[in-house]
Amino acid sequence: MHITLNINLLVIFTLIGGLIVLFWPRFLERFKPLRYVIGISLLILGVMSLFGLHIFIIN
Repeated sequence: MHITLNINLLVIFTLIGGLIVLFWPRFLERFKPLRYVIGISLLILGVMSLFGLHIFIIN
């Protein structure tokens, strides 16, 4: 089984954006749980996109 990594600009921005949201102390200062939810979800989506796992939306 061969795994290829699909790294493009969107994946990099998603991963870096998730880290920025998690570790920026003044961002969403009043809503700290919301900051963690947004940051962790961005990191999860970035890692999933990195390995080629996509979320399919069924209309």
